Amino acid sequence: MKRKFFAGLVFSLALPALGQQPVPTAKPAPEPTRAREAQSPPQQQEVPTFTETAETEYVLLPVIVLDKKGRFVDGLEKKDFRVRVDAVPIQVDSFERDDNAPVSMAFLVDTSGSMEIAGKLDNAKRAIRSIVSGRLPGDDFALFAFSEGDVKMVADFSSNSDRLFRALDELDAGGQTALFDAVAATPKLLKGKNAKRAILLFTDGVDNASKLTPEKMAEILQQVSTPVYAFGMKNVMYDLLSEQQRQELFVENLKMLAASSGGKMYLVGGDEELRPLAAKVNSEVRKQYILGFSPSGRGELKYRVVFVSVTKKGNWLVRTRRGYRGTAPEASASVNIQRKEGS
Repeated sequence: MKRKFFAGLVFSLALPALGQQPVPTAKPAPEPTRAREAQSPPQQQEVPTFTETAETEYVLLPVIVLDKKGRFVDGLEKKDFRVRVDAVPIQVDSFERDDNAPVSMAFLVDTSGSMEIAGKLDNAKRAIRSIVSGRLPGDDFALFAFSEGDVKMVADFSSNSDRLFRALDELDAGGQTALFDAVAATPKLLKGKNAKRAILLFTDGVDNASKLTPEKMAEILQQVSTPVYAFGMKNVMYDLLSEQQRQELFVENLKMLAASSGGKMYLVGGDEELRPLAAKVNSEVRKQYILGFSPSGRGELKYRVVFVSVTKKGNWLVRTRRGYRGTAPEASASVNIQRKEGS
């Protein structure tokens, strides 16, 4: 019997997802050797099962800033940002704003049987090819597929686009969707890669095979460490569905997943809609401002709410992750001075 409990999941917007990241100077994964490149696509490997952790090494915040017309805001500097953790202003240790810096992207593709309808899987493949074909020096990409409760690594991170294309050609649709289980794997997908990163999720949203409970998913979402851009792929019948039928496609939950991680959700039809949006996401990832800070390593390990604002005068839309699990960072010097004066 198909289990459809995704629609019953309540995502709390006050408890979104952010995991700790390596220091922002981490270098991209090395190129594979020629001998390995010549081989056929690697055997699919299972992503390790999720175990909850709360590290305190470093926290990276990929931040997107838009003006009131939705255009990217360039030229901001470290001094233009204010970061609060649990409502307390903190000091930002590192800052990056290089549009030419390399990016890491993990493509997470739903290969359930329903993705075969209306050519949704083929559309996802074309969008991925378009992004990878425009790669810049230092970029690396990985491909994951999910269905029937399993998340498979189809191609590990590499700068070799031909290798990923060969793996992409091997993807076939079949089985049921396990969207919960796919999301559970996301904290592990981009460990140790470039500071600018994203997960691009392609799915029609119908979860009928996940094994995780909504309660476990709520814990996992607090540790998603990378912005998730979710492409909800509808078919020609979508506009004819009732509101209840649309809810079964979990559109709202996909939106919340994306928002909680600092990404965005798009509801798309055919290839003519998907590819331009995928190109837009590719540009957005390159426009990320990367802010970093170190938790203190002292005190309680718990979920902590992050808020980022721009102090420069203007009407800005700032999008980033909204929290992380770990210890509190040190308060900024100005806050400590105010506390001393008030004591």
